[in-house]
Amino acid sequence: MSFEEVKEIIVDTISCDEDKITLDANLKEDLGIDSLDAMELSMALEEHYSLSIEEEALAKFVTVKDIVDYIDENR
Repeated sequence: MSFEEVKEIIVDTISCDEDKITLDANLKEDLGIDSLDAMELSMALEEHYSLSIEEEALAKFVTVKDIVDYIDENR
């Protein structure tokens, strides 16, 4: 599972509290990620995993688990 890597990327990109990042954490409500943060996070994930995240997929990311599942399915 990519959770630890994704968690590290979120901390580095968004500078949020590492303790708040769980699989069930809501990106907007729990982590305070806005649309600009989401784009920065998307670019960081794409670079780290050498993949492209479609806008439709990005729009469906609600929790950290959604990101981890997408990474696991597409790398």
